[in-house]
Amino acid sequence: MTAALRALSAEPWAIRPDYLHFMASLASLDRDGRAGRRSAEGEDWFRLDLQAAAGPTAQRLDGARYTMVTRDGVAIVPIVGPIFPRANMMTEMSGTGTSAAMLARDLQIARDSAEVGAIMLMVDSPGGSPTGINALADQIYAMRGAKQVLAHVSGSAASAAYWLVASAGEIAVEKTGIVGSIGVVAAITKQVEPNANGELAIEIVSSNAPNKRPDPQTEEGEAEIRALLDSIEGQFIADVARGRKVTAAKVKSDFGGGGSKVGAAAVAAGMADRVQTYERSYSQLARTAANERTARARR
Repeated sequence: MTAALRALSAEPWAIRPDYLHFMASLASLDRDGRAGRRSAEGEDWFRLDLQAAAGPTAQRLDGARYTMVTRDGVAIVPIVGPIFPRANMMTEMSGTGTSAAMLARDLQIARDSAEVGAIMLMVDSPGGSPTGINALADQIYAMRGAKQVLAHVSGSAASAAYWLVASAGEIAVEKTGIVGSIGVVAAITKQVEPNANGELAIEIVSSNAPNKRPDPQTEEGEAEIRALLDSIEGQFIADVARGRKVTAAKVKSDFGGGGSKVGAAAVAAGMADRVQTYERSYSQLARTAANERTARARR
């Protein structure tokens, strides 16, 4: 396991496990100034993709980092790539990662903007760090009373991404859209043999902090680590249950048990509301935005 992967996997993640390896490869490749070039290229492609999806009339919403607003008054808020609490090396190097802090600001701007009559979360994300996700889910849920928020899953809304979209007023998925992966994971490493230099790292923990470095190879250490993950998962499940208007028991029994569901199967399980194309989702929101504009004009 590389140093980059060890650093990433040591923390709790609400993400598809395979994506940790991809992020570690990005972190390991930052040599001879290539990160800056990858960042610029990734950002350019991301903007082109977003412009193509939003349409030729879309413009960057004033003050927003990611969000576009169309002539119809629909704000397109992308949740794309791995999600991090703040902009960092990963979001800049990949060019498509999402900063939860910037996403929260974009959502607030869209909610308060007179240009915006409805909001689409355009989602294709494997999930990410759970840090700050609960607060962001609360923000999305609270917007239900202000403007219609529809999450359209074009690719994947996994783990932390599903944590967020479950709080939207409605969830639409493409026929091959993937949702779920509810749960939290951490990969804890322990050095048991000398490294290539013949050195063996030994940690000594202070007397009153035995759980600072729990040993994953013991029942006690595993239980301590699992208790931390379960506490985060408990909030994850509670937020999904609230957003989908079901019980926590139903989320545990019917929402994949940590796995994912595709398209119609996700709708049948109650994890999404309908299978439809991006064009259909956009048309729905455009009508809502038009109605909102008419209602404002009459006030």
